[in-house]
Amino acid sequence: SRIQLAKVQMDEFKALEDFEQIASPAQWNIHLILKPKIKNWSTKNKNYQILAKRVELDLPPKIIEKDDFSFKIDESIISQDEAQVTYNQMRQITKDFRTQAMTLYVQSTARENEVLLNEIKCIVDRFPQENDDEFDAEPGYAAFKQYHETREKRIKIEIEQSLHFLFEQQVEGDTNNQQIQEEEIIAPTVIRSLGEDFLLQQ
Repeated sequence: SRIQLAKVQMDEFKALEDFEQIASPAQWNIHLILKPKIKNWSTKNKNYQILAKRVELDLPPKIIEKDDFSFKIDESIISQDEAQVTYNQMRQITKDFRTQAMTLYVQSTARENEVLLNEIKCIVDRFPQENDDEFDAEPGYAAFKQYHETREKRIKIEIEQSLHFLFEQQVEGDTNNQQIQEEEIIAPTVIRSLGEDFLLQQ
């Protein structure tokens, strides 16, 4: 909920203030290096989680959903049954493309998320814990852990809210009878014209 998120944001801000007060220079420098990476990972992770949920809910993003391979068949030449076979093939091509595109999209975002997360984990694991000449590193390390865990909690809540919003989109679409999957392409019924020559013979 928004209240829960606001509380965690306040806790995160307080934890950062506490860490800043007691961090050694080396610890603070690591924090500054880590901060933009965490921000980038937060975005990448959210994108990945949302895409994975879209696959689960069969809600392709607009970049994929907009691709629809179709063209009109002249049924004054081609029979309706034959045209329908071609329309079905168009539909299958579109469906296969969307499936393959979505798979590649998810794999790409998952890889970005994985690389960033591993990089962040390595930095956190090497966070200075040894005392400097003038600083006791242990309190700073404990404060950083508290801040980092609170930050991760805030990121998790933000993602949960985004996923909940996505789920609501699907429910709203179902309620309004908006089909999530692409609609079946049905060959239009065409009344064949016999032409002026036939009319003149009447």
